[in-house]
Amino acid sequence: MILRQLKPERYEQLCRQLAEYAHREPFSASCTVLLQINGEEYQLKVQPESRRRIAALQAVHLCRSQEGSRYELIVDGSMLSALLEILVKQGIHQK
Repeated sequence: MILRQLKPERYEQLCRQLAEYAHREPFSASCTVLLQINGEEYQLKVQPESRRRIAALQAVHLCRSQEGSRYELIVDGSMLSALLEILVKQGIHQK
């Protein structure tokens, strides 16, 4: 798990985007955001925390090919930190 503290206005903006665009599971405090980076797909599970912090809990890398789909669980701190930073800087973009 990676925690990132945000400025008040950025935290509120990201929480609004999460409420509008992220996938929420019933009875879960976290939500899942789809990130597309250089043609690769990642599902990042994040959770808003107290004191304007966002937690990146885990991510899944979706590897699609002609043979089918493969999923790689990401719990490495540096990769979670990078994905969280991309989410914070770019926000959530929907098609």
